[in-house]
Amino acid sequence: MMINCKAMTNIKYVVQMWVNVIFVLCLTNIGYTQMTMHNFTVTDSDGATHNLYTSYLDQGKTVVIKFFFTTCPPCISIAPVWQQKYVQWGSGNNDVEFIEASILGSDTNVKVGTYKSTYGLTMKGVGANGNASAIFGPFQSGTYGSWYGTPSFAVIAPNRTLNYAVAFADLDAAILATGAQMPGSGVPDPTTVNLNLQTYNVDIPDGHVKFYIKPQNYSEPKIEILKNNQGQYSFVYPSVNVPTMENPEIVMESVGPDYTSKISAADIVVIQKHILGLELMSPAYKLIAADVNKDNKITASDLVTMRKLILGLISDFPNNNPSYVNIPATQPVLSNPGQTVNIDMSVIKIGNVN
Repeated sequence: MMINCKAMTNIKYVVQMWVNVIFVLCLTNIGYTQMTMHNFTVTDSDGATHNLYTSYLDQGKTVVIKFFFTTCPPCISIAPVWQQKYVQWGSGNNDVEFIEASILGSDTNVKVGTYKSTYGLTMKGVGANGNASAIFGPFQSGTYGSWYGTPSFAVIAPNRTLNYAVAFADLDAAILATGAQMPGSGVPDPTTVNLNLQTYNVDIPDGHVKFYIKPQNYSEPKIEILKNNQGQYSFVYPSVNVPTMENPEIVMESVGPDYTSKISAADIVVIQKHILGLELMSPAYKLIAADVNKDNKITASDLVTMRKLILGLISDFPNNNPSYVNIPATQPVLSNPGQTVNIDMSVIKIGNVN
């Protein structure tokens, strides 16, 4: 009898493959969500040291870990909503702490700090020289099952039970399952916020300015405030569309052209009389509007710029001076649950002094 060695080799390969599959299935059925999370000690990008057990779990806190790296495109894309979730869970001041751990050896704590600043993140961040490998090492090596790459999330309960990998959409449920409570869940009513625009007799065309709410000192998350059915800029805070933020504030962006029909030769005459001392401009907003060169003074140079703009020789004010400015530049949002809050926004059209 002749034995086909090649066929026997193929059979052996198939048998071994199925053994491997069965082994993996058995490991899956063990349930990694019930495994105990290892302890670690790290130093974050702000120089603070943290021990998982003594700093957080033994204090009754749930810990959420995000594995990332500073140039990871999907990590960057979810940064605004990741920050929102951190704020919603109390920004580390309540039952939950968030930690970001970079998996790249080139991501130093300095790079992680820059990443946080760039994308408006305020949770703890750990780079390579902060001992981030102490966090992600066992995950990458398979201690807790398959490695899911970046971004991926782990939730650790105070009793040290690990839930990994948790989908971003399931984070709230996974955190709640640890016994943590979301701050403010008992607040009865949100605040209705209306923006009252003072435009100094200037009708601002639709689309020339936009208003946003964002956290103070951070560029993200930034949510546009839209007009309601009555044509008023209005929103409800907090709400599904406008989640809770740290120190929320209103900012305006000028997106309209610098030249509009509100700028004419009559404005040049008013500015000229002011420069010659024949008729000083008032009220104060006109002084801001007349400084079209944005050099903090009103001179003949502003007159020249105005003439060029009206004649179509230039299309933009110098020194990145926008078409419209808001005074003051930002306005804080003060929560008053169940009530309506009116915020006055003074919008000035640069060049319009007549």
